[in-house]
Amino acid sequence: MEDWKDRIASGVVRLLIFFFEHIPIEKGLRIGNFLGRTVFFLSGKRRVAYINLKAALGEQFTPRERWRMIRNHFGHAGQAIVETMSFRKMDRRYVDQNITVHHLERFEALLKSGHGGVLITGHFGNWELLQVVSGLRGSPIHVLAADQKYPRLNELLNKLRESHGAVAVSRGVGVRALIRALREKQLIGVLGDQSAGKTEGIIVPFFGRKTTVPTGAFELAQRTNALILPCFMVRQQGAKHEIFVGETLKDDLTLETQARVEYQIRQYLNILEEFIRRFPDQWLWENKRWKYSWNRKMLILSDGKAGHFKQSEVVAELLSDFKEFHGRPGLEFETERIHVEYRSEWHRKIFFFLAFLMRPWIQGRLHWLRPFFTEETQKAVEKANADFIIAAGSGLAALQMCLAKETGAKKIVIMKPPFPYSMTHYDLSIVPAHDGGKVPKNTFRCVIMPSGYQTHDREQDVQQLKQRLGDTERVNMAVFVGGMAHDFCLTISDAEKLCAALNRVTAHVGEFMVTTSRRTPAPVETFFKKNLSHHPACRLLVIANEDNPSYAAGGMLGLADLLIVTEDSLAMISEAVGTGKRVIVVSLGEGDLPEKHYRFHKILGQRGLVTISCLEDLEKNIMELLKKPASPVVQREKNALIQRLGTLL
Repeated sequence: MEDWKDRIASGVVRLLIFFFEHIPIEKGLRIGNFLGRTVFFLSGKRRVAYINLKAALGEQFTPRERWRMIRNHFGHAGQAIVETMSFRKMDRRYVDQNITVHHLERFEALLKSGHGGVLITGHFGNWELLQVVSGLRGSPIHVLAADQKYPRLNELLNKLRESHGAVAVSRGVGVRALIRALREKQLIGVLGDQSAGKTEGIIVPFFGRKTTVPTGAFELAQRTNALILPCFMVRQQGAKHEIFVGETLKDDLTLETQARVEYQIRQYLNILEEFIRRFPDQWLWENKRWKYSWNRKMLILSDGKAGHFKQSEVVAELLSDFKEFHGRPGLEFETERIHVEYRSEWHRKIFFFLAFLMRPWIQGRLHWLRPFFTEETQKAVEKANADFIIAAGSGLAALQMCLAKETGAKKIVIMKPPFPYSMTHYDLSIVPAHDGGKVPKNTFRCVIMPSGYQTHDREQDVQQLKQRLGDTERVNMAVFVGGMAHDFCLTISDAEKLCAALNRVTAHVGEFMVTTSRRTPAPVETFFKKNLSHHPACRLLVIANEDNPSYAAGGMLGLADLLIVTEDSLAMISEAVGTGKRVIVVSLGEGDLPEKHYRFHKILGQRGLVTISCLEDLEKNIMELLKKPASPVVQREKNALIQRLGTLL
């Protein structure tokens, strides 16, 4: 089967060579430009090119300009193929008429230097044409050519490369020919901008992102005392090209071998970046150049709900704890956050439905979102770039999908996404066991919410809290009060019963701390201030809507031995369970919570991670629970999630 494919591929190339050799090159270039631009509309690689172009050059160009450059590049690639098919009929007259060489004296100085020369370029312009120009000017070179999958096709392309004196050399054993050529003071040509893969090469920044670069050409130059000369070909229009010959790269003989290589590679990449910035439509953007990168960007979308945002923050924290990529150190994460604000609730609902229809065409067209978002949000959205987009909450699913399409980022969603977005692809969905219904394919089911896995050390929060409280020897309980949720509401009557239960146990248990949430009703807040502000056993009262120190919740979780959380606060229950301490989930309030809340309580209770208590039994449960050992933290589940996150790298 492979042999037949080889025969067909080589037969097609022979037909192209025959066709383009029998028509004027200028006419062939027009055909190549048309075909290349046609392929642009058919190839999915244009999306990869857009992602790379935006990531590398950022806001230097508008989306419309990026698409225009990529179309131009595809047209240029079509022309380059035509030129390659026409290599055999090119002559010195054609080169002199169509190709201008800048700083030719640098090339001639290399020839006279008594050293071998490494002509290094990149996947830029028509790099294949450089060897023809060199050969027709009387200085044929050995070129390191990538082997094609099919032998007949590979041989045919190498014959084209060698049509004017160049010698095509394969990787592997062919490197010996390059060494021999350099020692004989000849020239070799190499491409230095490709990735060296996940384990080879040296890791250096390229357009601000650490990635691997092959070192072979630079090591060869050092072994043979050869000079490295950067050269780049730029298409001006049609058959007209310019070749820019750079200065030989500097070397520092005082450095160790690896440091010398890195010194020269950084010079080369700086020059390459400069040419790409000047002529962005000439570089091979559709190649996945940063597939192996040691810089990752995370984008966290926030819907303004503190619980949702904390879930995302914890997942980002777990991900950023990875310091190695394919066994090589230096992995770094940068985190950006966007607070998403719609113009109104109606705008949010309309966008939720329209975004699903926009999805196939949204890349490069984020301006379509302007009618839905506030100006500040829209600016952040259009500017955003990421490798991972993390979001929690159903209101962010539509925007997360659009941004992932724009940037090529991997999507991490926390909690089950709503229909129809649950049908789309997610790289990882983290769905608690209490969320019922069908979940996306790549789902990690967890018992507690991700906030229970937070990895940051609470010791600093505890120390700040201790400084505020002074003597904390008898502070044993922390109470976390929620509030309104769906049809559920905390009442003053519940607050009275809660305070009464705390009063009765303080003599036996010790002192306590209380914090409300931003959902706590104002009358309940007023009641707590009136009854607990000066209570001798209440060492801390935090009214979240008035003054909520950043260390309060973390400090309370770290300092207390017993944690009491109201039943409506799923995220806080998860955080409490995650500490591995004794936890009571207290039932109170009027109205019903969503069914998933009760499923959550039941799952935790069955696993012995919490004690479910009504207000009437709270005092008894507090006394009994303090006699029992604390439940262990769900470390196994956390490790499993970390392992799943690692697969995304």
